[in-house]
Amino acid sequence: MLLRLPLGAALLASLPGVAFAALPEYGVTELQARTNLLVNDDGFNLPPGSSFNSISADLDDSAHVAFRVQLVPDPANPNQYRPGLWFGGHGHGGIVWTGVVDGSIDNDVRITHPDGANFVYIPLAVGTGGFDDSLYLYGQNLDDPAGDATAFDTAPVIADYYGYPTSGNAGAMSFQANFAAGRAYVTIVPDGDQNVVSQFIGDRNVTPSSPYTYLYTPSSNYRLTFAAKVAYSKDMTSSVEIRLFPNDGNSRRILANNVLDPGSPYAKFDNSLALDGDSTVAVVATRASDNRRVLLRSDGVTTVEIAEADPAGTIRDIAFFAPAINDAGVVAFRARDADGDAIYIGDGESLRRVAGNGDVVDTDLGAAQLGQDNDTDPVFSGQPAINARGDVAYVAGVHPEGDRGTEWGSGVFVAYAEPVIVDTIFANGFDG
Repeated sequence: MLLRLPLGAALLASLPGVAFAALPEYGVTELQARTNLLVNDDGFNLPPGSSFNSISADLDDSAHVAFRVQLVPDPANPNQYRPGLWFGGHGHGGIVWTGVVDGSIDNDVRITHPDGANFVYIPLAVGTGGFDDSLYLYGQNLDDPAGDATAFDTAPVIADYYGYPTSGNAGAMSFQANFAAGRAYVTIVPDGDQNVVSQFIGDRNVTPSSPYTYLYTPSSNYRLTFAAKVAYSKDMTSSVEIRLFPNDGNSRRILANNVLDPGSPYAKFDNSLALDGDSTVAVVATRASDNRRVLLRSDGVTTVEIAEADPAGTIRDIAFFAPAINDAGVVAFRARDADGDAIYIGDGESLRRVAGNGDVVDTDLGAAQLGQDNDTDPVFSGQPAINARGDVAYVAGVHPEGDRGTEWGSGVFVAYAEPVIVDTIFANGFDG
């Protein structure tokens, strides 16, 4: 599925003798799946009657895509629904696993390759429709399309609710454990017939000696490192910092607000963030000096402002959704510009628009525009994802080109990165 490019951009892509700039351009945008009301059409790459909303899609370095589908009709009884896991890529894919009737997949999913490039793991926080929540681990050998999900034993940590899991090497898993009294960040490493709890960071209600009064939504990576906003104050909001929790137990501060650190330029941070494959985070903060929202990238030593919200600038506002970051330090995020909702990438030196309200994309139904039937409804859902190449996955509402009043539902798209082309003719008149 193709996003229409200006003719000049297409011509440039064919020119020889060029070099590449830091941020990619986006020429091809491909639809992976689409959901719509059954009275309108059957959707795309989904069983008819399936539905997803308010989700994020994840993306690996080979442009495989995974996301949760809240409602998948039960083949034996189409009036009953199961939660499903969608996996595929490059315009193909489908439901690879379903849970129990009336169950749920409680959080957006993450693709990991801890044991090799040809094997995919997707951890799932699964609800059964009652109070029996648990973790599952979906695995698929990419050389063999058959995959399966198996229950993950979290003992000796038994929580009331599990969230935001990430898998690591040797079958390990990191997750947020919610108890009746509070929260914890937990890493479980299977060791033969038993589990080793290699990390347990609880708030003060779970671990009385803990300095943390509240633990916000974490981000974790295949190294089993957590990054999260944590609170120290009784009100759980006034004294906060962004903290890194490696699996070796040596946690450290990445950023602090100006209550904890009077020298900090930031008054507060959004509740969720992104962590790369090592120890660099991307998070949205509010500057104390002018109350502007700014997107930051920081490893605790160097902090870079990627973008700022300026009512008169390119980025008019930054959305209250977590950004995404790859290991090259490129950050993808939702924003508003002069045309409305948009997705941008930035590296601290420049910004590039990936997609936005009104963009024309190709779909299974024909040419469509990203958007909703009115300007007050958000165009995008959840947070974007970005891989090592700079490909960006996003979820957006679509309607026929020029017809906002007709409903075509929501689609999961991948915008494929293309290197920026710059002229490399040197002063001597020769090409580089």
